[in-house]
Amino acid sequence: MPARMRVLAILLCCSALLQAQSSDGACAAIRRGQAMSASGQLEKAAAIYQSALQNFPADPELSFQLGMVHFQQAKWIDAIRDFNGSLRSRPKDIKTLFYLAEAYFFTQSGDLARQTIARAAEIAPDDAQICQKYGEYLSAGLETRGDGLVKLRRARHLNPRLPRIDFDIAKAQFDLTDFRGAISGFAAALKSDPQDGEAAFYRAESWGKLGDWGNARADSQYALAHGYTTGAAYYEFGLALNELGDANSALEPLRHALALQPSLIQAHFQLQRAYRNLDRLDDAHREAELFAAMANRTDTARESRTTEEQRAWNEVRPLLESHHETEALAYIAKLPEPPQYGPAYPLYLLGTMYFSIGQKEDAERVLLAAHRQAPASSHISAYLGMVQLSLGEEQAAENNFAAALALDSSETLAQIGLGVIDYHRGQWDEAIRYLEQSRTADPGTLYLLCDAYLKVGKTKEALLTAQVIHALGSDNQTLLAAVDQLVGKYEAAPASLP
Repeated sequence: MPARMRVLAILLCCSALLQAQSSDGACAAIRRGQAMSASGQLEKAAAIYQSALQNFPADPELSFQLGMVHFQQAKWIDAIRDFNGSLRSRPKDIKTLFYLAEAYFFTQSGDLARQTIARAAEIAPDDAQICQKYGEYLSAGLETRGDGLVKLRRARHLNPRLPRIDFDIAKAQFDLTDFRGAISGFAAALKSDPQDGEAAFYRAESWGKLGDWGNARADSQYALAHGYTTGAAYYEFGLALNELGDANSALEPLRHALALQPSLIQAHFQLQRAYRNLDRLDDAHREAELFAAMANRTDTARESRTTEEQRAWNEVRPLLESHHETEALAYIAKLPEPPQYGPAYPLYLLGTMYFSIGQKEDAERVLLAAHRQAPASSHISAYLGMVQLSLGEEQAAENNFAAALALDSSETLAQIGLGVIDYHRGQWDEAIRYLEQSRTADPGTLYLLCDAYLKVGKTKEALLTAQVIHALGSDNQTLLAAVDQLVGKYEAAPASLP
């Protein structure tokens, strides 16, 4: 069961006691809002709560109920604001702390989620559900995984019937590479629920980590037969068959894994192995080429944020959207400075945030200031170039990309930027050189690479790039259709693409 659904299933009901603490007018609004929510009319429910909060701005239950509507809509930032508003009047409310922690977790703010659920655990140390959730959050972090396992075991001691507690314990053991312990844990989970295909899948992976491919194959089959039909599950089944020497049987699940999850790069490697063992050398060569073309690419479309940066983003975005730049910069200035940016870090991060919300001119202004403070930072130069390129300031962008590469010849954003500039100038060979060097995984950028290959007559390389786009951009049907149309112009058969 997905994490969000599990949370809603556990705690979605509202507390009559808490409603009794609200005024009569607020209670009436809550009843109307709950009726709207129960019938799936979440926007109307939110409007009722927002209107009532105009008259009862300090009512904690109104804020909580509005937060719950936003939570159900996956509007995490709004839910966080509402839950914090509710906690100002009742700071020790377990339910509100639980949902606030979940909202933080879904915004990738793991530290804040753990801190919030820790507050709940301090208030109610013997609440098994709180203890289980605390253990889940701790288990999600590499450095806190051992502590998470301790909490999960305590939760099981408090209530052995907690939903999926055996699975949670086993998954923590798996992540700690205690594969034998994980196998026992997943066996307990399957004993509690024989239909739990996910537990069977992870037990199969555990067997595989120990080199027991016979049990890995059996558990993979069990997982698939019991509804866990993800690309990873089919891949695990195909991998086990390959390791057992049954290359012919491995082909179908590996192909199906790629059909479900085209970005499963390792499936191409396993298909290459299977084809080679079957003496299908042309097919093996094709899969080896695909694996090489897809491996070691960098996802430049989204820069990963540290926990501190994600927390800052949650706080700073509303400030930027309401034109409170000074307050936003003051908040960011409290973050630790990574050595590669030094004192320019707050301005750099502020510039990236402006760019993320589409305020390009503000992004350029702030990044120029960051660049003046840290002229030796290749990444600041490259990011500034990307912003300038988006504004049509091609020469300035080119200068900054060149400066970034002079500082660091492997600066990915600068390579992409120069590749895009050369592409638009019709300098196809130079565009290909820069875009290939970047090893970008961004499907839109790879489209330019595919077109450049076609324009210089390298049809084989273009078709290979088109297949990479189909794999890495499988959720963008508009782009995939454009790729098929592009290669079709050069008399390549779109049906040959995955």
